[in-house]
Amino acid sequence: MKARAGLLLVASLLAGCGSARSARGSAEDRIEAHTGLLRAEDTRTFDADLFGRGAASPDREVRRLTALSAGRLRDPSASALLPRLLADPDPSVRRAASFAAGVSGERSLAAPLAALLSDPDPTAAAYAADALGKFGDVEATGALLRALGRPSPVRASAAMALWRSAGPETVARLSALAEDESAPVDDRRAAVYSLSRRPNKEGTAALRSVLRRGEGAEDPVALAWAARGAGLLNDAGAVSDLARLAASTNVSVAIESLLALERIIASSGGQTSTTRASSVGRARAKDPIPGVAVAALRLLGRVAEDPGARAILEETVLRRGWRGQTALVSLARLDATGAPERAAKRLSDAAASDSLELKLGACESMEFVTDEVSGAVGPRLLSDGSARVRAAALSYLSKRKTPIPGEWLRASLRDASPAVRAAALEASAPRLAASPDLVPSWEEAFARSFGTSEPDDVVTALDAAAARGEAGRGLVEARVDDPDAVVREKARRLMVETYGARPGGFARRPVTSGRTPEDYRALARMAAGFGAEVEFGTLCGAITVELDFAEAPLTAFNFYTLAGRGFFDRLYAHRVVPDFVVQTGDPRGDGTGGPGYSIRDELNPLRYVRGAVGMALSGPDTGGSQWFVALSPQPHLDGGYTVFGRVTAGMEVLDRVEQDDRLLSVRVRSKPAGPAPAGAVR
Repeated sequence: MKARAGLLLVASLLAGCGSARSARGSAEDRIEAHTGLLRAEDTRTFDADLFGRGAASPDREVRRLTALSAGRLRDPSASALLPRLLADPDPSVRRAASFAAGVSGERSLAAPLAALLSDPDPTAAAYAADALGKFGDVEATGALLRALGRPSPVRASAAMALWRSAGPETVARLSALAEDESAPVDDRRAAVYSLSRRPNKEGTAALRSVLRRGEGAEDPVALAWAARGAGLLNDAGAVSDLARLAASTNVSVAIESLLALERIIASSGGQTSTTRASSVGRARAKDPIPGVAVAALRLLGRVAEDPGARAILEETVLRRGWRGQTALVSLARLDATGAPERAAKRLSDAAASDSLELKLGACESMEFVTDEVSGAVGPRLLSDGSARVRAAALSYLSKRKTPIPGEWLRASLRDASPAVRAAALEASAPRLAASPDLVPSWEEAFARSFGTSEPDDVVTALDAAAARGEAGRGLVEARVDDPDAVVREKARRLMVETYGARPGGFARRPVTSGRTPEDYRALARMAAGFGAEVEFGTLCGAITVELDFAEAPLTAFNFYTLAGRGFFDRLYAHRVVPDFVVQTGDPRGDGTGGPGYSIRDELNPLRYVRGAVGMALSGPDTGGSQWFVALSPQPHLDGGYTVFGRVTAGMEVLDRVEQDDRLLSVRVRSKPAGPAPAGAVR
């Protein structure tokens, strides 16, 4: 393995780091313990002696690492150690144990976690609240509601953790906190988040009051979240406030307000006045921040016929790029029913152009144009030279109410591109019962999915099999003991979720990682004292990412290795979502590719604040080379995706990156490990 050679080189560089002693154990003892834990996590194997020694170690760092590993294994035998570690005298261990309890999913830990909500260490209490929020049952929700009633450092964490609970009492309590102007800013912000993340109509008034108070009186993060919630609730009563906030200089507030206006107008069926929305959309459509401009261009595609809006959209299409793609979709939406001939001509021209973005815009438009337009433009897109375009066309066509012609699906099932075949498997699965002539092509494409080395291909294939209902049961069940861990675990989850199999009813199988004890020892040494940063050059400027080997040694090393060998050079930022993420790292460029292997997750307590760098996934333990940067706080990602770094310079550059911009250059630099970032448990 190339990775192993790199690990051994780093191990030799770090060999001198083992001479120091901690107050309760030598650094070498700590590295030895961490080596065993890394191997146990990587092979998904619980070693009772190893974990027992770790939980009883006099070295608090070993106990901390043991707690994290016990949660990551998601093994009841490992989770049985967590109550002891939740009561550890050292706060860093209690922090790790409370976070790990949430990762483990072991609901029997609800009682000790509820007790930990009163812990003198506020961070330990906060992670206990997070864990209870993930459990989401009556006992856990009750404990969080009790914490919500006590002004304390943990109240904000309890409020934030309740976003998964939509019960009437929860919504009422959160609404009262969100509207309490005397409450601390953190508490009110957390309440607004939970009300807006999975909004309930009973929380509409509270969110509207936050929007009405506006900038200067409200925290901008809370305002952005409230705007998002108003959009999801289709709250026409918030339009005036949203139009005012859409002019904000705060990027998040502006983007979320523009997107909320688009959603509300789209859902109103022409009943909502669009005058103010159209005005602010026109004003922001040429914003220098692309996320703001794209949100405004999307809004202009929803307003009633407005000559000024159309002129801006027509002008923007000529610029091509991400903005041109968005403007094309907006124009097609405006013309879809009123002027279908014009829409057909515009989309045909886009499909015949040499612009990837305009072709993708034509694909997106396939979802809502008339059958005549899709029938005229669809075949050209499905036969395009770019696999990304072919896959996108199929995906959007599958969202239509009218079925995709069988010959189109059959050709796509036989496509040379795994991404196109995956899209075809998903699109055709619901149709097989009524179209038995497609079954041979579908089953051939399904079998071919397991001949690739990319996790996305097999995950999509198994999801498509499950979408067939009972007809797909045998295909899924045949993979529950597959030698490949990603395939095996995905099949088992589907058997439980789709076919009612008993959770935990499958034999545990260790994973063959291909790493030696020396490899794991090298990773442990890197976690103890290695630092590195990667600088990415873009057309907009440079971005520097500092890697966190202490919290995610395997993920950080994988990224460090790929960057060092030029894997990321010239790749696209294939996914940019305004006010959410910038994502790259896919050699296919369509969101389905990777390095040809997968690595396990290293879920850790680092938070998805603005600038956090995370590993993209298509399911548990499917990371490889795709990574993303959070453009704003994203608490719902905490503990679900591995954070392995942070942007230390260039966030203003990331704000200007547009979809399908390229990474022009990549430079890797080793450096001394820096101070622990916010959220670290050590």
